[in-house]
Amino acid sequence: MKRTLILALAFLILVTSPAPAQQPVAPLNLQTVIDRYMEKNLDLQAARYRLERTKADQIAARLRPNPGLTVSAEKFRLTGPTPFGRIYEVSAAYSETIELGGKRELRERVADLTVATAEAQFEDAMRRGLAEVKRLYYDALLARHNVEVTNENRQTFEQLVQFNLTRFKEGAIPEIDLIKVRLERMKVDSAVRQAELNYRQAGIRLLEKLGEAAYPSLEIRGDLNFRLANLELDSLRQLGLNERPDVRAAAREVDAANERLALERARAKPDISPFAGYTRVGNDNTVLFGVNVPLKVRDRNQAGVARAETDVKTAQTRLQLARNHALAEVEAAYEAFQMTREQIQTFQNELLPQADESRTITLAAYEEGGTELLPVLDAQRTRAEVRQQYFKTLFDYQASIIDLELAVGREIQP
Repeated sequence: MKRTLILALAFLILVTSPAPAQQPVAPLNLQTVIDRYMEKNLDLQAARYRLERTKADQIAARLRPNPGLTVSAEKFRLTGPTPFGRIYEVSAAYSETIELGGKRELRERVADLTVATAEAQFEDAMRRGLAEVKRLYYDALLARHNVEVTNENRQTFEQLVQFNLTRFKEGAIPEIDLIKVRLERMKVDSAVRQAELNYRQAGIRLLEKLGEAAYPSLEIRGDLNFRLANLELDSLRQLGLNERPDVRAAAREVDAANERLALERARAKPDISPFAGYTRVGNDNTVLFGVNVPLKVRDRNQAGVARAETDVKTAQTRLQLARNHALAEVEAAYEAFQMTREQIQTFQNELLPQADESRTITLAAYEEGGTELLPVLDAQRTRAEVRQQYFKTLFDYQASIIDLELAVGREIQP
């Protein structure tokens, strides 16, 4: 009985003991996010391994064909009057293949260009991954700003509730005004919870992209600052054609296709295989030598040349497509950049000051009894919406810069 009681108490302690809380990770800013992405992102690690795999082609391209060794024995007597020592034959021959037409050098050039193409493709994967992780960071930063705006809005309505409660007790306002303010505060409370949920989900998406397997609470540091940037479309277009890794990868693929075509044409030329050896016939020792020359009278690698010629045309078409796509992305990102830049200036010069002034004047008039409650609620809601839209526009501005960086293939300094 005593043992059963002890086991029951131990089970209750185990069940009711709190689970260890997840320890929050260190606060993240943009630079730490980029560093951790470069270090831990699984997609990027897989791309590195694929790049390393292509370097094996360089090893294979430099290797010469293996030599050959032939050992044979023949003319072992079964029947007949001739003595075995006079007719048996034993030989050994060593052969080397000599590649003609510069095949080995062409293989090396093809392998080098293949690696160069893979390196550019890795840079392109890294470019796209960095753009995505930056966007996720700014998305989390926007969610944090929305939490701050909704909390500030809730604090304002809380103060308004306390003010109206005092005025209601004094008999200065009807109860319906107090109820309206309380309902508005409840709506803001719901908005705060939704903003906090969005912030938490944005942090989870960011941690997943960084290669994390656990998703503790996350603090995002930084600001959606606006730095005026003056960018010229022509220079951006030129950068897109010269700097983008996918365009460079397509150009290297054209070079590699041309070298493969030259290699396939070289394979139409036969490789000779000289050989030398030793032969013993009965009691006589002899040497042998010769050369093996394939007769390229039927198969002159016409199919390989035809395939390589088609590959050259395909690579050239893909290069032109990559250039057109780069220019289109530059144009689209530049248009978004210009529009959001103008919108931010409108917010800063007009909308934000007007929303603050309207809220301040309306609230002061309401406290003095010079206006009804409804204009106060409208002014406060409008101010909160303008501030949220302002931060959303700041996010769109940062996103447009990220898109421009993605389009031109390098970082842009405003």
